[in-house]
Amino acid sequence: MKINIFYILSKIYLILILSVGLLIAIIELSITRDSVFWPVLQIAFSFFALPIVVKLKQRTRLHQFINLLVILPIGSYYTLNFVSDVLSSGAFVYIYFNENTILISKIIMLSYYYIPSIHLMMAYKYEFLTPERVNSNAKIPEIISLLVEVLLFVTPTLLVLSNIFEFELTSILATSGILAAIIGLAIQANLSNILSGVFVNIERPFSPEEYVSINDIKGLVLDVTWRSTRIRTFENTEVTIPNEIVANSVITNWTRTDAKKLSVGFRIFNSLSFSPKHDPGHLSQLLKNALKKVKPVDGRDQLDFQWVKFSDADEYGLKFSIGFDCVDVFLKTSQQDAVMLEIHKTLQHAGIRMTVGKLYSQMDDDVGLDALETSRISDDFEDQFSAEFNPYNEAIKNKVLLKKVPIFMSMNGEELELLAESCKRLHFNQGESIIKQNDPGDSLYVIADGVVSVQLDLKNGDRKTVSRLGVGDFFGEMSLMTGEPRTAHIITESPTVVINVEKDVIKKIFTNNSHFFDTVSAILAKRKVDLEHLKTSSEDEIKKVKNIAADLKKVIMNFLS
Repeated sequence: MKINIFYILSKIYLILILSVGLLIAIIELSITRDSVFWPVLQIAFSFFALPIVVKLKQRTRLHQFINLLVILPIGSYYTLNFVSDVLSSGAFVYIYFNENTILISKIIMLSYYYIPSIHLMMAYKYEFLTPERVNSNAKIPEIISLLVEVLLFVTPTLLVLSNIFEFELTSILATSGILAAIIGLAIQANLSNILSGVFVNIERPFSPEEYVSINDIKGLVLDVTWRSTRIRTFENTEVTIPNEIVANSVITNWTRTDAKKLSVGFRIFNSLSFSPKHDPGHLSQLLKNALKKVKPVDGRDQLDFQWVKFSDADEYGLKFSIGFDCVDVFLKTSQQDAVMLEIHKTLQHAGIRMTVGKLYSQMDDDVGLDALETSRISDDFEDQFSAEFNPYNEAIKNKVLLKKVPIFMSMNGEELELLAESCKRLHFNQGESIIKQNDPGDSLYVIADGVVSVQLDLKNGDRKTVSRLGVGDFFGEMSLMTGEPRTAHIITESPTVVINVEKDVIKKIFTNNSHFFDTVSAILAKRKVDLEHLKTSSEDEIKKVKNIAADLKKVIMNFLS
């Protein structure tokens, strides 16, 4: 807890004035034989005002305002006038203060000049410097606060020196100017930081508890002092930057975003380049689909800002700019990571590479690529494919997509080829419904192109989006194998192509393959357990999966029989 010396002195001085007034009034009342009205009034006011001053913090804001700027100033001047009148009476001075009359008079006169500053200082303290009264974002910087407090007391001090002690004000100011010039030359570097700190606090490009970047330093602003700004970096270190550097730097404030005009959080922009032989329009659609699928790491359902532009063509190829948003500066790099991983996955699925060097540079393929199941070869794509939407994804053969679906992984090459030839491709425009919740179903869908949202109808009548699926993802496997009603709505968020696997196709191929049913029932049982979020131990979960798998196998065989 920081102690404000100006406030403490002001409060003590005001208590002393009221206490002296009370004491003088009691003495005057004990010796006077004339009117007792004024001493009694002074005693009453002192008894009223002293508790207010001592416990001023406990008052409401309105009461503090009225007391500090109306009642107490009037009462303080009345007390000074009363004390001055009593002390000027011959009998009182003769008995008590005969030798110190001049000094006491000067002290009273001095108090007249400081009364406004004392009350303004206390009002300033309670209105602008009390933590519970001030929002942290509107906190007054210490350097500005100190300047205000000094100014409150420098002004009456100059008047006292000139009017009471009869100093030449011009001489004081001239001497002060010479001293200031000498001190300024001696502390020129620090003075530059101090003045820069004043301007930084006047312009307020940032406040304490805001996240900023100053040159290469990023972190949380802790405080702005006379000569420096302190920042807590993301590395959890405290950095002190001279205010002169702060004033001359480009400052990025990550906290002050505009949700109304732009988006909820701040925006991040990246650049990507591709071979000039690609079609920019289709590349743009792939990147947009990737952004639609990204699950924000800050907990939102989807990115509020999704931006893709074909911006240029240079020595690196076709240049695309992508933009997305993030609401937590600490998660900035994590959000970039999630976006770039989804983009890489989408492009890799389509057999497209980002260029990582100038086009005239020759790069050999990494030998490790052959070990990846996700690597694409020319045999995975149809030649000269005529597509309705995006040829990069639509050219991928059915077999390549189907072999990534878990329930088909146990098939041999011949079975997978027969399944791929028996499937249909369906095209949906943006906003269409592929399946509806609770409808009967007996087919599975694998996404060949586009993005869909999985939506649930809630008991209160609302509809909630729980996830988004893209190329290579699948849905409807439970309905395909068991005939269960659809558990969710599937709505297209972009032009979408799906591979439709129907019950009759599965029945035709796998009626006599008992191993296929064992594999499928085990996979579906595990997925069902995961969906129900069963809170069991490891052994109990394994047992539960086996029991559900046995039940599902019977259901599947009966459904397909």
